Amino acid sequence: MKEKKPLYPMGVAAELIGVHPRTLRIYEAEGLVKPQRRGGKRYYSESEIARIRCIKSLLNRGMGIEGVKRLYSLAPCWKVVECGEKRTQCAWYKAYGRWKMRIAFSCEGPEGLEANVAQHFRRASHFTFVDLDGDGEIVNVEVKENPFVNIHGPGIVPQFVKDEGADTIVAGGMGTRASQFFQSMGINPVVGAQGKVIEVLQAILRGEEFDGSLCEHGEHHGPGHEVCNN
Repeated sequence: MKEKKPLYPMGVAAELIGVHPRTLRIYEAEGLVKPQRRGGKRYYSESEIARIRCIKSLLNRGMGIEGVKRLYSLAPCWKVVECGEKRTQCAWYKAYGRWKMRIAFSCEGPEGLEANVAQHFRRASHFTFVDLDGDGEIVNVEVKENPFVNIHGPGIVPQFVKDEGADTIVAGGMGTRASQFFQSMGINPVVGAQGKVIEVLQAILRGEEFDGSLCEHGEHHGPGHEVCNN
């Protein structure tokens, strides 16, 4: 997606937004933006520039950085700034605002939005399915037991998730083969998520990406994690 492509070095981005480059470094240090780096230099996308303009407008209204961070942790930026129909022309909304989908979260228990995301989707005791409208509002939540938690077979859990109508599967970790099954079924796998479902969902709506990678069959995720089985 072109709105996500990092095109502008820091100096150019700062000029487009009308701030000092030092300000962009502060926003980054506070976790409000996360520019990509190439050769040690920061590059910003159209969507990030749009987001920073919104941050700037809130700060100009007298809101502090902690207040902005708090608001952005609770709702997508187009809700915070109250863009209305103008949001459809915003690069950030074009990149992250079309949220109408059904997301499956692999979970350690049946607590729904309060459940912890399982570190490996295959061993999840339950799945929480969250339906979102186009603005990222939750319209339905369903919790279902994993019927195959003690049954091994290639592709059976991905097929279960597909049959439940999910567009995306979120887990702490996942094997390469499982990811391939999901992708072949048109389901987007997201790995590296940690914490409660509601916290991970809010991070996804903010456009955050998780530090996670697929593991090869038979490898470990790290200390304390079990061996991956697809």
